[in-house]
Amino acid sequence: MRRLFRHCILHETRRRAPLRGVTLMEMLVAITISGIFLAGVMEAFIYMIRTSENAEAKLEAVTNARAALERMSMEIKAARIDPRRPIQFFHGLSVDLSHGDAMDNDGDGVVDEEIRNAEDDDRDYVLASDDYHVNFGSGLLERSGLINLPDLGDGHVDEDCRFSRDTLEFRTFPDPENPGFREKTIQYEVGIFDNQSNVLIRRVIYNPTDPATSYQEEDPIAFNVLSLSFLYFDPNRIPMYWISEWDSLYAPLFPDPQIELPVAVHILVTVYAGTEPFEEYQPGSPVETITLETVVNIEQVLKDERYQNLK
Repeated sequence: MRRLFRHCILHETRRRAPLRGVTLMEMLVAITISGIFLAGVMEAFIYMIRTSENAEAKLEAVTNARAALERMSMEIKAARIDPRRPIQFFHGLSVDLSHGDAMDNDGDGVVDEEIRNAEDDDRDYVLASDDYHVNFGSGLLERSGLINLPDLGDGHVDEDCRFSRDTLEFRTFPDPENPGFREKTIQYEVGIFDNQSNVLIRRVIYNPTDPATSYQEEDPIAFNVLSLSFLYFDPNRIPMYWISEWDSLYAPLFPDPQIELPVAVHILVTVYAGTEPFEEYQPGSPVETITLETVVNIEQVLKDERYQNLK
């Protein structure tokens, strides 16, 4: 009986023996593995946040630039030649800055080496690979005077340019077919608006030739604008091509057919697309941007008999 009792006590003692604790080394290993895992999770989380911020910044920049392009395109398209006046009013001034986005956009090891003028300033155009054409189904088409030459839209033409601060000012005259279309002067420039810099400003002067009824309005159409550029397709040149400035005041000195307005205007807007506050951007430092561009035909010039006779 006594032996059985001792056996039971021993068995019970063995069954209830305390478990072995975790050693310090095991704890350190577990903490290290957990830290590595959590670091990976945090890195992925931060990457997702940054990706989202970058995408949001670029979307905002695209929306900003597109709205400005649409507004300017609509108004430039309506520029007119008033046959009642000997001198028309269409004035575009080119202003090139000393810097661009400080990035090698054409992969030649140099940054910001061109000005926006529809020419191959840095001489990196290669005919075999850079001469682009438009395919309308019936063949490859390009103006005859520009075949096998670097021109706007070709590769390595205006691909790594300095920023511009061009200005454009033109007048829309009353349209006999639209009695409600008043005479006004429209101006576009990048400047300061409500103490904020780099604002694309649209300024309109109504009834500019009548001081008694003339008045001015201005409004911002894009913010954080780093570059604004205009090019003008000159129908008076042989061959017709883009030029960087236009002044219809000198139309009597233009070569024949002395068309006072360009056939088309190429508009380019570059806006800030970085995630840091725009106020922290330093001109000349590398910067993320979004650039949108378009070509607007001036409809009245396309219908002008002088232009029709050139085609």
